[in-house]
Order: sequence, then C-alpha cells, then structure tokens
Amino acid sequence: MFIKPFKIKSNSQLKGTERKKLCEEVLAAYPSLVQDIQVLLPKKESISIMKIVTHNGQIGKIYCVAKIPMFFQLDSYNLLFPTIYTLWHHPALINTFTIHSGVLSKLAGGADLMLPGLVLKEPVTLYSFGKLPKGSPVSINTEDNKATVAVGITALSSEDMYLAAGHGKCVEIFHVIGDMLCQLQGKLPLRPDLGPPNDDLTKIAENAESCSQQATANQTEVLPVKLEQLDIAEDSSDDTEDETVSKEYLEETENVETENVQNSHTMESEVVDPVQEMDQLLEYCFLKACKTTIKSSDLPMLSSNFFKNHLLVVCPPGKNVDVKKSRYKKLSVFLAEMKAKGIINTSITKGVETLLSIKFDHPLVKELIVNEEPVVAEPVVSNSAVVSECYRVTADVLPILSKFGYEKGDVMKRVDIRKCFTEYVKAEDLQNGKTLKLNPQLAGIMRTKAHQETVTMEDGINKFIGRMTHMHEVTLAGNTLLHTGKLEPIDMRVTVRSSGKKVTLVNNLETFGINLKEFSKECQTIGASATITDDPGKKTPSVLVQGNQILYVYKLLTEKYQIKKNYIRGLEFAPKKKK
Repeated sequence: MFIKPFKIKSNSQLKGTERKKLCEEVLAAYPSLVQDIQVLLPKKESISIMKIVTHNGQIGKIYCVAKIPMFFQLDSYNLLFPTIYTLWHHPALINTFTIHSGVLSKLAGGADLMLPGLVLKEPVTLYSFGKLPKGSPVSINTEDNKATVAVGITALSSEDMYLAAGHGKCVEIFHVIGDMLCQLQGKLPLRPDLGPPNDDLTKIAENAESCSQQATANQTEVLPVKLEQLDIAEDSSDDTEDETVSKEYLEETENVETENVQNSHTMESEVVDPVQEMDQLLEYCFLKACKTTIKSSDLPMLSSNFFKNHLLVVCPPGKNVDVKKSRYKKLSVFLAEMKAKGIINTSITKGVETLLSIKFDHPLVKELIVNEEPVVAEPVVSNSAVVSECYRVTADVLPILSKFGYEKGDVMKRVDIRKCFTEYVKAEDLQNGKTLKLNPQLAGIMRTKAHQETVTMEDGINKFIGRMTHMHEVTLAGNTLLHTGKLEPIDMRVTVRSSGKKVTLVNNLETFGINLKEFSKECQTIGASATITDDPGKKTPSVLVQGNQILYVYKLLTEKYQIKKNYIRGLEFAPKKKK
C-alpha cells in the first residue's frame, strides 16, 4: 500500500477537540492502551493529520506525533491501524504472525505474505493460526526479533488458513519497514532489537498445545481462545529455518506476485554476508557516481559533499548505503582504498578531506554496468521556502468539484481549479467563445444579479474561485504548512532593554516553517547570544538576538532560507552606515 509514493492532499495540526476525538478513537479500537494513551499521544507534542491518496487510488489519513507516523486509516477499511513505530512500543497491541527472516526482503519489495513463509510450531493444528476472521488487523515479526516489520490484514480466516494446507495468501500487507510511510520523518527507521518472539513464552506455548490436544479429542467442542493464544509470534519457537518451507514460499510468491519477484532469484541461494553485501553496494554506488553524476568541472569537491550529493543519490531503489555497516566503518578509509586502486586522488587539509580528481577512464569505472535507469542528481532537502497561493474547497463549490473527486476541506491550486471548472463547462456545453452561459447551478454559486444569463469565461472562473477560502501554502525542507487568509510577513525590529542594551526581535518565523531553535543557533555563529522569548503583543514566540543584528538576520533569511523580500518587514531598523 505504501511501497510506492502517495499524494498528500492536505496536512494540518489537530486542535484540542480533534486531539480528544483521536484519543477516543484509539481507545475504542485498542482498549489496552488506556494506561499509555497520554504517553502515545502526549499533550505537549504536536499531532498532525495528513489526508492522502495512495498510488492505487485509496483515500486515507495518517496521524503523526512530532512528525512520526503512529496510526493510519483507509476509507475502504473502517479500521485504525497502528504503524510499526507504535508496535515497537506496544508489540502485543494486535495479533502477530512470525515469519522466516529471509521472507522480509520479499515483503519489502511489495509482496504479500504467503502461508509457506510463516514460522509455526509443529505439529500444525487448527489452532496454530489462532482464531481470526478474514480482514483482521495483524502485525508481522521475524523469528530472531519480535519488533514488528509489517502491518496488514488477514487474507483468510484462521480456519481457511489451516484448510489451505500451506498454500495461498496469508496476509495482505499495507505497511512494511522502509516504505514511504516510514520515510515521512525524513530518515529510514532503525529497528530495535526486542529479542526473539518466543522469549518468556513457555507457559503460553504450553496453553496453546493443551488447547490443540483438547480440540483433537473433541472437535465438536468450541474452545474460547484468548488474545494471548492468538499471538502466533508467541507460539513460534522454531530455532532453525526450514529450507523446504522457504522454497514453497518462493514458489507461492512467484505465482501470486510475479511482477515483484524475478524467476532467476531463489531462496536456495546462500545468504550473503551483510558486511560483504554492504561493501559491494558501497563500491557499486561509488563507481556509478563517478561514471554518471560527476563531471571534471565539479572538482575539487569536499568528500562529504560527494558522499551526500552524489554517492547516496545513485543508490538503487529499496537499498540504503550505511558505511558503518561495511568493513570500512569510515568514509575516509573507503576513499583511501579507492585512491590506492588509482580511481581517485584526494588531499586532507586540517582534517578536511577533498576529492581532487577522478580517473574516468579507469577500467573499474569504464566497465561498470549500471543496472538501473539513469538517476538525475537531486539536491538534498532544500532550505528554500516556497510560498504559493491555494484555495480550500467550501460547501458553495462542492457540488461541482465533487464530480472530480474532491471533498470539502481539500486544498487545491488555482491551476487545478481552473482545469476542473473548464471541464465542467465543456461537459455542460456552457461555453461560447469567451462567453460563459450561466446555468442555475453556476448562477447560485456565483450569486450573480437576477436575470444575468452570461459572464465572460475569465470573470466566471474568478467568481467561482472567489467562493473558496483563500490560503497560502508554505513549503520548507519538505514540510508543508497551510495558512488561511493573508500571510503575515516575518517581522524584525530593534528594542532597548532596561539595561540600555539593544536587542533584535524576530517574529513570525514559524509561519514559514522555520524552526526557532535551529534559527537561534544560526544567529549564535556571529558571537551574539540568541534565545527564544515571548514577545508582548505577539501571538507566537520570537527569537531574541543581542545587539542590532537586522542586516545579519535579513541576509540569513534571504540567502539560506530563500525568503522573498516582500515577506520580510523591518529592514529600515538596520544600523546606518557612517559617512
């Protein structure tokens, strides 16, 4: 579900009443969290809701706490699903299945979980799969670590899983570690080590075994199964991986998910040493960057910039370069080996390493075969603030925009509104050149004068947009903020404290998505102390910088954060140049 990128239709913070409603929904779905709800959804942390559309057209919502996704909903399923982050702290929140470690790579590639991939306690009985109806939310962990790696719903009931004799789909995967939902917080998650699933579960396993024996003796007797007995991860106590099961899993996955699994790869191949695999990936990305993204005119270049803006950018999709997991441990050690091979030339000055030249005709570079499509080098997340006008769908225009899949409260750009309006006019045959004929629906929306039957096309579009809520969208470092009405500029001013010292106050930074703590640290680089303070008469906190620092703050805002001049006020307070 979240393997491929999804579209964010809106992103806004929850108000007090909305936060309370979310807590009630979470407790209604998961009563066991009644003691931990304040820890899971703390009052002092910001909670936001994202309305999204997945790559396959599913409409849903994502609830984030301090930018970390904790729950998600899909309109086609009336359920509130926990993310892997929530389940790492509450692993027993929903029923769990345990899989062989080798199966995780298939799930991360977009495959659903098949029955041969499960780790089950022998002998397999009717109760080995719990007692779950079809469509029940479940989590997935591995035989070596009970920290959740995926979330989904059961594709079959527990009884049907048993009757399937080890063949067929078991769980439809919605969310898996490393997918686009995990990447919302800006970096891939580091899975904690919670120990094997079968730790301290001997009693539960014995209870499940006794239930199985009782069911065999009298199969007509209905046995109530508790939540703890439904946890497959707790019943799974196999210490070694069954190679035959892995083969069956691969065959089952190839039949159902042929587009995600290549026939040339088999589960029979030997497991590659993760350190050796990371070494190969690191060298491949290094050679690929030298061959595809760097030009001789780009050199010399800091080795840190080469790694960040070139080597990481060409990493194949679905993989992540981590030098610490390789045998080199440090980038400088790896570059030293590449230098010894004659591929590059580097120099170190005062502890800073610089890439001086690359031998583009080196055999390792020339003979490299790039398996992926060429990737255009993109800069790391930009600090430039992009301000654009947008409009919120209101009840007045909903009858027309709902025909194009929009809902009340959705945020649209002017170009999208114009496109929908034009398509509606063409479908209703209301346009005659530059003249727009008003039908009763349009006349009611635009509230035109009585007996007025036509307007110009451009005037009609403007009046239609005028019935929507005018907003501003501010995007900074990948975060999007929405503001209704007029956008207040950043306000700079100089005041004198009781001690007679001048200070610079900068207000309204958060409107443009600028983090106050980071901004105050930036201001401290000039040797002046900077703090966050409540400014009387202002609704939001301000950054206070010692001295008259108007020129420095103005330069910082326009150059680093790329704030346009018309969104900054107070330059007139800058110190005058002496003649």
